[in-house]
Amino acid sequence: MKFQNAWISDRTLCYLASGKPRWCKTPAKRLPAESRGLFRFSTLPEAADAFEKINSDYERHSRAARRIAETFFDAKEIARTILSHALV
Repeated sequence: MKFQNAWISDRTLCYLASGKPRWCKTPAKRLPAESRGLFRFSTLPEAADAFEKINSDYERHSRAARRIAETFFDAKEIARTILSHALV
C-alpha cells in the first residue's frame, strides 16, 4: 500500500463479475473513480460513505459492477491487447 500501485484482487474481480458492488482501498487508477459499482477509499469515513452509497441504490450499483468487469477485465480483450503489443 505504501506505493499505491494498481493491484486489484481477484476476489474483487469475482465480486464485480457477479454483479456485487465493491469498495476497495485505492484500486487501480485506470478504473472508474467514485462512479457506480466500484468505490475507492483511503480512510474509514470514506469507506463508510461508499457503503452507504452502495446500499442506497444497490440494483444500480450491481449493474454497474458487472459492466466494470465486462469493460475492463474481459479475458479475450486483455489477451488481444497483450498480443497486439507483443507482436508489434
